[in-house]
Amino acid sequence: MPNPSLILSIELFLIYVLRASGCHSRLTSGRIERTSPNTIDIYNEQDTRLDYFSGDRLRSWCVLNQDGMPHEDWRAVHHEDVAHVASYKLS
Repeated sequence: MPNPSLILSIELFLIYVLRASGCHSRLTSGRIERTSPNTIDIYNEQDTRLDYFSGDRLRSWCVLNQDGMPHEDWRAVHHEDVAHVASYKLS
C-alpha cells in the first residue's frame, strides 16, 4: 500500500523548518508523501524526490489550507518552531 500523499497548491501549502539551519519557508507546488508520523518526502512537479527537504532534514512541518488552518493530521511541529508556523497563518 503506498504512503499517503498530498498535492501542494496555493490552497494547500507546506510550511517547513530545516533541521540544520533553522531556515523556514512555504512550498506551494509539488507533492508531499508521508513516510512516518513525523517525516515526509517532498517531490517537485516532475515527481523527482527533493533530498534536501525530505526525510529527517525537516525539523518541523505543517500543511495549511488557504485559510491558514492545519490540514487534518498533516503536521509535526516542534515547540521551538511554533512561532514560525503561526506567522504563516497570519500572512
